[in-house]
Amino acid sequence: MINERKDFLFGASSSAFQIEGANKEAGKGLSTVDTRVVKEGIADTSVASDFYHRWEEDLALLKELGVKSFRFSISWPRIYPEGEGKLNQEGLDFYEKIIDRLLEYGIEPLVTVYHFDLPQNLVDKYNGWLGRETIYAYENYAKTLFEYFGEKVKYWISINEPLMVMYSKDFNGIRKLNDAAYQKANYQMMYHMALAEKLAFKWCHHLVPGGKIGPASAFQNIYPASASAKDVEAAMTAEELLSFTLLDLSVRGSIPNRIQKMLKDQDMYPETEEEDAGLLHSESADWICFNYYASLCAEEYRGKDDSSMPPFFRSKFYRIVSNPMGNQSEWMIFGTDSVGLRLSIYKLWQRYNLPLMITENGYANSDELEETGEIHDQDRITYLQEHLEQCFQAIDEGIPLLGYSPWSFLDSLSGREGFAKRYGFVYVNRTDQDLKDLKRYKKDSFYWYQQLIQESER
Repeated sequence: MINERKDFLFGASSSAFQIEGANKEAGKGLSTVDTRVVKEGIADTSVASDFYHRWEEDLALLKELGVKSFRFSISWPRIYPEGEGKLNQEGLDFYEKIIDRLLEYGIEPLVTVYHFDLPQNLVDKYNGWLGRETIYAYENYAKTLFEYFGEKVKYWISINEPLMVMYSKDFNGIRKLNDAAYQKANYQMMYHMALAEKLAFKWCHHLVPGGKIGPASAFQNIYPASASAKDVEAAMTAEELLSFTLLDLSVRGSIPNRIQKMLKDQDMYPETEEEDAGLLHSESADWICFNYYASLCAEEYRGKDDSSMPPFFRSKFYRIVSNPMGNQSEWMIFGTDSVGLRLSIYKLWQRYNLPLMITENGYANSDELEETGEIHDQDRITYLQEHLEQCFQAIDEGIPLLGYSPWSFLDSLSGREGFAKRYGFVYVNRTDQDLKDLKRYKKDSFYWYQQLIQESER
């Protein structure tokens, strides 16, 4: 079955702040992920996986892996240290070297314009995504990337996971608002990011001949916890709020009517300006990228304590619970559900009728380096194999799924768990408290994926 997929983009994923390090080098400014409060004993962004200094070695490993695409992000404050104003040529030169080497190796660059690392200066100056000024700072930054790299890069991702940016104070930098004000701020940030995306779409379509651009959704596939009508409604509401509201803004230019009413009833509807409607409807995404790890369940909200859940799972309209059918593990706390990936593909295709790309899908584990230099990660291999089988079933059924980029190429700095939680095909020899030698070791999953890609080309 995989032998017939010669045009399928087998890839791998990463993001700048999670692998680059060098967070104060070569003219780079600080971002919200650099300035966040890191728990004691957890690594920060200063070194991460040290990709900034080891990029040649790492891209050679990527070539050896045999991928056809590499999804990576450009660090906004490495291009504009203050988020706006003076351009940092060293930053542009660094990414040009990355892009040129990928193309030399026959690897298609998939570039994320913004992946969580908002320049801290924009928070200090404009309150980040709460200020409309950040929309235009992002527009200028994105336009710069298209002007410099548009002849070489044809696949673009506008914003990675706006849902996480909305709710994570580590990412959005809005750290002083109380709960009620912050909940309303979530939707204002969402709205401003949607406006910024539309401007990026416009400039990409104008400056990148044959280019594709779209959002990367943190897609939440949600089942009802039972056949109860109220549980079914809770699951529908959760999916619409957590996934389709953001995607509808990107693709259709509007918030779903039912969600509009819900937000207005709660006094959480974002402030708008008259000219916004024209912008929101002026451009649309060319494709939809989405990130999927597991499925969830939702039940009717009955007032139970949800304080231990992530903030975006707390709502009076539903209660998120674990999928009882999923196989839970140390880090995959919501379990795993490979069929849920195919169901997500169906839902996205049926709603938007746009080509799709999976930009994150991966298995977290506490991988251990053997004395022999081997890392045995069979659970990761099984997870990826099962999910790829679902991808190819969807393709066989006529859905234009362009590619699959597992998270992640290298072991990366996790947003909350540092280097204890690992996803990579390549092991990075460090811990949170000991940099060791940062040597790279290929895991069993590296060799498995390499062989699978080779078989697809025969």
